[in-house]
Amino acid sequence: MALDEIPYLVRLWKALVEISSEEEARILLHRAVECCPLDVELWLALGRLETYGVARSVLNKARKKLPKERAIWIAAAKLEANGNTSMVGKIIERGIRALQGEEVVIDRDTWMKEAEVADKAGSVLTWVAIITNTIEIGVDEEDKKRTWVADAEECKKKGSIETARAIFYPACTVFLTKKNIWLKAAQLEKSHGSRESLIALLRKAVTYCRQAEVLWLMGAKEKWLAGDVPVARDILQEAYAAIPNSEEI
Repeated sequence: MALDEIPYLVRLWKALVEISSEEEARILLHRAVECCPLDVELWLALGRLETYGVARSVLNKARKKLPKERAIWIAAAKLEANGNTSMVGKIIERGIRALQGEEVVIDRDTWMKEAEVADKAGSVLTWVAIITNTIEIGVDEEDKKRTWVADAEECKKKGSIETARAIFYPACTVFLTKKNIWLKAAQLEKSHGSRESLIALLRKAVTYCRQAEVLWLMGAKEKWLAGDVPVARDILQEAYAAIPNSEEI
């Protein structure tokens, strides 16, 4: 067998795994990572095939062999997302610190792309953790608002809706009184969320942007469209109290 003679040839291991059954592939991969410990794809493939406990051990070993590989930390976060959810954010946070300790440059755009991949794979907790821990990296204070909105809009354009939503959350939290950010977040919810989520966001928005006519009117209109005319009327009355000189209201 060729692998007995040249066990360090990664390409042969991968080709053999590809044509094997799941159980055979698992056994092969255990041998493969012994022979080729510096190939991250072999470690990740083994982690995906193993049970939770063994997969954790596999990824821990992989991290020691390849301390500069972000993919291992992300895989570990995804693994915990299936059960031990409280660990997901901690793993991403630890991973970034560990990578920085290895003098790895944390490229914000690269991590944002990883968040989009996790979003499309349905790994909600993982992409939220990635966004939370990387959104501020390399962004100057004066550029935060513009950069975050641009990031969210780009994700929306690509169809990474949950990633866009995850970006708007800290953006709205940091820029509580900025009407335009709340408005863009509301437009995202109107296009891709539920009426309930939109109304909840608008209620929060007008708590901080009392003078924003458009946010009050959107909230009242959504309630009216939902058939809840009395609440729509209440919202307009509250809006009038906040902006008594508004002709629109």
